Amino acid sequence: MTDDDLRARYEAAHVVIREAGTAAARCFREREGLAVEHKGLQDLVSVADRETEALIRARLAAFFPSDAILGEEGGGAEASRLWVVDPIDGTANFLRGIPFWSVALAFVAEGRTEFALTFDPVHDELFAARRGRGAFRNGRPIRTAARPLQLACVGFSHNFKAPPEAYLEAMRRLLAASVDHRRLGSAALTFAHVADGRLDGAIAFRTNAWDVLGGLLLIEEAGGRASPFFDGRPLLERRTVLAGAPDVVALLAGVDGVRFS
Repeated sequence: MTDDDLRARYEAAHVVIREAGTAAARCFREREGLAVEHKGLQDLVSVADRETEALIRARLAAFFPSDAILGEEGGGAEASRLWVVDPIDGTANFLRGIPFWSVALAFVAEGRTEFALTFDPVHDELFAARRGRGAFRNGRPIRTAARPLQLACVGFSHNFKAPPEAYLEAMRRLLAASVDHRRLGSAALTFAHVADGRLDGAIAFRTNAWDVLGGLLLIEEAGGRASPFFDGRPLLERRTVLAGAPDVVALLAGVDGVRFS
């Protein structure tokens, strides 16, 4: 793809994700009346998830009809030009009224994430990164933190498809090194907070592409290290990913098979 092609998509993505986030925020304020379904153990989906993804799909299809779309709710498949969408990352928080959830959007070209956006509508914070161009919050450059390991705090993202042993091993390593932790409920927003230096690292267990593709790029472009998602396995296969400051990455590398290229 040409630089002009990528720039056009990057600029359009800013418009689309803000519109989607505004729509999702309206649902958040009226969440008591939302229809909710159970997809699995502690895995919920609401009409807000489906409507937000439908909005994103419609806007992207209008702008770039030849591009493919992979979404958490609507599915999809790998393609040479692919939008990866998580309409509401942190649905459990969303439905409980906890203001830590996000809309996540990433664009993949020829097997590489070229840009990513994570929008926190509650706090009006839009995190964005384009490969080789840096990472930003509301247009201002951001950087990963450089704290000593003993002052570090790591974000966890867990789902009940992951073995508890992996989670407990990561926790054991953190506690042995006197490193603090948080489990905040939105992997996409947790990774964005690492990019912004609020957290020092993040690990997501057996996660999907739409949860973390954007966050991994955000952290890399903000100066951190990130394990690869494109590692020869199918994009739709769950895997554990890790990213953050070098000391945090070194401490948790190897947990649940996490490797760095």
